[in-house]
This record gives sequence, C-alpha cells and structure tokens, in this order.
Amino acid sequence: FFSGSWFVYQVRETSKILRSTVATNVLNLEHTQAQYIYLDSHQEDIFIYNSDDAVKSKGTSLLGIVSRWWKSFNQSIAYRYLNVAKHGSKYTRTRAVHDLGAMKHLQPWVCQQIAQMMDSRTAVALARIADSDLRLFLKPPHHWVDKKLYEIIDQLHQLLVDMDKLCQSSHSCLTQFISKKFYSSRLLTQCIEAIYHHTAIEQFSRELANARGLSVLMEVKKKFNDNVDVCVLLAKIISNLSLYTELMDDIFRSGWIGVLAAWSRHKDIRLAGPAARALFNMDVDANNGEKFPRRIYLLHPMNRTRSKAKVDVIFIHGLLGGIFISWRQRDPDLTLKSVDSTKSDNEDSLINIVKEYPQEFFQDLARDLQERDWKKTGHDYEVILDDCPVSMNSLAAGPFTCPGNEICTEYQGIDLTRTECWPKDWLPKDVPSIRVIGINYETSLSLWSLPCPIEVLKSTISERSLEFTKKLVTAGVGKRPIIWVCHSMGGLLVKQMLVEESKTGDKHHLCDNTKGIIFYSTPHRGSHVAALKHTTQMLLWPSIEVQELREESPQLLKLHQEFKTMLEKYKMEIVSFSETKSTFVSAMRVPLQIQFVLPKSADPGVGEFYEIPQNHLSICKPASKHSFLYRKVVDLLKKNLTKNN
Repeated sequence: FFSGSWFVYQVRETSKILRSTVATNVLNLEHTQAQYIYLDSHQEDIFIYNSDDAVKSKGTSLLGIVSRWWKSFNQSIAYRYLNVAKHGSKYTRTRAVHDLGAMKHLQPWVCQQIAQMMDSRTAVALARIADSDLRLFLKPPHHWVDKKLYEIIDQLHQLLVDMDKLCQSSHSCLTQFISKKFYSSRLLTQCIEAIYHHTAIEQFSRELANARGLSVLMEVKKKFNDNVDVCVLLAKIISNLSLYTELMDDIFRSGWIGVLAAWSRHKDIRLAGPAARALFNMDVDANNGEKFPRRIYLLHPMNRTRSKAKVDVIFIHGLLGGIFISWRQRDPDLTLKSVDSTKSDNEDSLINIVKEYPQEFFQDLARDLQERDWKKTGHDYEVILDDCPVSMNSLAAGPFTCPGNEICTEYQGIDLTRTECWPKDWLPKDVPSIRVIGINYETSLSLWSLPCPIEVLKSTISERSLEFTKKLVTAGVGKRPIIWVCHSMGGLLVKQMLVEESKTGDKHHLCDNTKGIIFYSTPHRGSHVAALKHTTQMLLWPSIEVQELREESPQLLKLHQEFKTMLEKYKMEIVSFSETKSTFVSAMRVPLQIQFVLPKSADPGVGEFYEIPQNHLSICKPASKHSFLYRKVVDLLKKNLTKNN
C-alpha cells in the first residue's frame, strides 16, 4: 500500500514540474490568433476608469442621458453605414461610403473598431472621400522594436536581392545595383529608387509584394515620415502596385490605405498626385475599370465626386519638363507687372487704415466694402490681360481683356496663393465638370544620363506616342470630348498619337473626340538648337529626343504634313503660342541666351497663332489667372462645354 502511494505521489510531483516547465498550449502556437479584441461598448470596461457611484450619479443628469443617447445613436448609424458599405449593392455602397465619410466627432474607440471591421474595398472607397476621418483607417502593424537606420538599409538590400531572384536576374539594372560595393549618404534613397525603377517595369511589378516588401517599405515610411522626397518615392511604388487588383488586400493589411489617404491631401502635389492615383486604381466601385498607369496622373478630381466629367483636358510637357515643373505658376520675378486696378492712390484709404489694427473683423469688413464698391463700378471697366501677344495672325480671336470686377475679385485675395500646378488648382474652379489628366515622362539631353537599357527602347516620338495612347485608353480617354494642352515636344507627341490613330481608323475614338489642341512653343519644324556643333555633339552624345528635334527634320516635316491632312477629316480648334524672348542657359561653360523655338517653327499654319513676350520656359507658366496664356485655355474649354450642352 505504502509503495503504491509513494509511486502516485512521485507521478503527481513529476507532472507538476513538467507543467511548470513546458507550456501546455505550445501546440496551438501555429494556429491563427485574433489580431484584435472587439468591444461592443466602452461601457463594458467602465469600471477601469470610473466607479459605480459616478456612473449612477451621471445617469441622473439629463445632459448625461442625452449625451449618452446621442453617442449611442451616432455609433449605431456609423455601424449601419459600414454594414451597407460592405454588403450592399453598388449604388447603396456608394451612398453609404459618402455618408460614413461625412460623419464627424466619432469617439476614438468607435473609429478604431470601425477600422478593424472594415474590408479593403470599403477602406479604399472611404479614403477617396474628401475630408473623411483619418482615424477610420487601420493603422500599420506596430513593432515595439525601433529599428536603426542600418537595419532598415539591410532589409532594403535583402529585399532587392529577393526581387532579383524572383526575376531570375533578368533586370540588368537591379542586378548591377546589388553587385555594387559602396557606401553613400544617399544609400537608402538609392535603394528605394532601385525598388521603384524595378516595380515601374510591368513584368516585374508584382515581385515586391511577393517578396513581402510592403512591410519593409512601411518601416521606411515610419522612419522617414517627415522626408517628403522619400515619401514621394514610396507613394510611386505603391501606385505601381495598385494596378493589380489582386494585391489590394496585401496593401490594405500592411496599413497603406490610411497612409495614402493622408498623403492624397498633402499640400505637396508631388506626394498627393501618386497617392491619389493609387487610391483611384484600387477603387473598383468608382473607377469603372479605368486605371491610371505609370506616367499618367489624375489631377482632378482626386476624390470621389457625385458629378460626371464632360470633357477631358490632357496636359503633356516637353523636353526635361514634368507635370510639377512645366505647369507651375510663373515666378514673381518673371512676372510682367500690370496696373493694379484695386489699389487707390489715396494712402489713407480704408484698407490702409484698418490693416494697422490686429482685429481680423475690421480687415474683413474693409475688404468687403471695397469689393462691394468694385462690384458696382468694376463692370464699367475692361482690364487688359497680362501676357498679351505682340503679334498674331488673322484668325486670332482673343479674349485680350476681362471685366474689372473679375480682376478685383482676384486681387482682393480670393486666389492669391501661388500654385505649383495651375491645371489642378485653377481650371476646375473656373471650368467645372472637367477631368484634368497629366502625362509625366522622363527625357534627357544626353545618352550618358539614360538609366536603363529597357527604357531606351521607348525614347522615340513614335514609340512614346504608342505607349501613351495605350495608357490613356486604359484611363478611359476617348469616351468624352478631349482638349489637349501641350508644351514644346509634348505637342509633337500629341500630333503623333492622333496621326497614328487616324491611320488605324480611330479605333479608340481619340481623333473624333478631340475638339481642340493648344500648343505652347511646339517646334513643328524642329529647333535650330538641336543642331549642335560637332565638338559639342561628341561631348554630349545627344539623346534620341534631341536628335529628333533637329530643325527641318524630315520626320517632323512628314509628321506635320500628315497632321494637316488629318485635320481635313477631323475638325479641331488649334491655338498656338510662340515665344519671342531668349532663354538664359547657365549650364554651359559660357552662359548663353537662346531662343529655342522660333515663330516660324511654332506656327503650324492652321488655327489661331499668337507671339507672346515670354521665353521657352515661361511660355506655359501664366503669371496669374488673368494672364492671356491662361484665359485662352479657359475660353476654349467653356466654348466646347457650351457646344456639348
């Protein structure tokens, strides 16, 4: 008996030791665990921060009862909107998302719970609602260890190695970059640039997600959240991945939807542009199958809207330009000063007296009084626009002036802030119901600077035009009237696209829907600057773009003749601007003053033609909204909208 009892005792003690040493749930570690704990109400854990007595006393207050009822009602409405947005029909989902995005003053715990309950499709739709609450988006997974810079760089390097393995070293640029043994202060940026370049090539785009690189990029974002240049590269990378619907869930789980929503509202258009493009591409309920590939930007509308666009306005820049370079407002020191009709000669005017006082009320009152006076008398005056032409052909039709009350409104401070992209900031306000698209592509003066042998294959005007035609059709261009606005070489690309479309029977309806083209200093007959001296050619090794722009180039002359023949079949309004001033070029050993495009080359021989007292760089940068260079665009758009209506 005693020996049996001793044996049982030893077994029990041994069992206790084993249970204290080995976790009994070790076999369950591989099972998926819940990431979040849902709480139906903050009242469930009220004992944590409040006592029962406080709750009872709070309940006896009428204000407390009403407050809790309103919060509960608001919460239930938000959950109802979320449920419809996830499970309703397309129409009801759209309405529910708009209503959910309009809700304000939700409790933080409610926002967090909604974010945890949301799916990827609903999150993307909500991110495209203007001013939606950013707390409604799932935060990126949090790692308690703050990684050092060298650790992040090591992760990026390993990510590049994994991507190179996935593509079997078929991308020579990536393989060459990985093989380099060097250290640079820009090493992290160079790694991100290499990732962006790799994902920009269609056959390699998905490999970043397959290599689990989204979480690595999120670590970079957390470390360099205040570095706009790094964030711009990250936004472009995510934008490349957004073209593939199957990657949307991966992007959502990594926490990128909320980041893109915040970036799309950033004041820097370089960051807001690619972020808004990525969200549009993933918004399957609203994009109607249209997507904006690399180099094509949706400048307006960047959010979901209830109205439909009636006209597409497409901007395309020239050599060494860009959406955020070519289409800026002209620098103040380059602006031709005009007479400010709103300024009084009387130094003791009301505005001068009141502005000495800090009260904003009196300053606003003074502005309102002056604006009211000008509304009464301003219509009696016509003010000459800035940048008026010094010469024009017989078809020129203006407008060269605008009513004084319009000038007054602008001078009074309604729109005095500078813009880095006037097609995005100005046009939609002056001409509603338009969709603004920008084409952004890379060019170079020299072959020494070309980064990738794959990209060299698409450098000619013909090859680029085919690429842009395909991508614009993917973005839905051809379904509504089109107005093209082009600077320099961009005009040649537009002509090539339309000529090639006309040869194939206009299968994408680009020619038939093109209602007008505006050329800013487009070298229809080439540029004499491209014909460099032999010694300079050897030094620069001109790129393909520069070689094609030579003066009296047979290819350009043939293209222009085919373009004029096409105009006989497809009627389009043509407006052309030519520079009359030289551009200061300081990059050479001896600074030069060069007029890149002469009026003879800028005149297509059809439509309206104006010679403007600006140089090649400033010809497409209006001084203000009352510049002739801008008003002519607005005039052409309004004219075509009236015809369509």
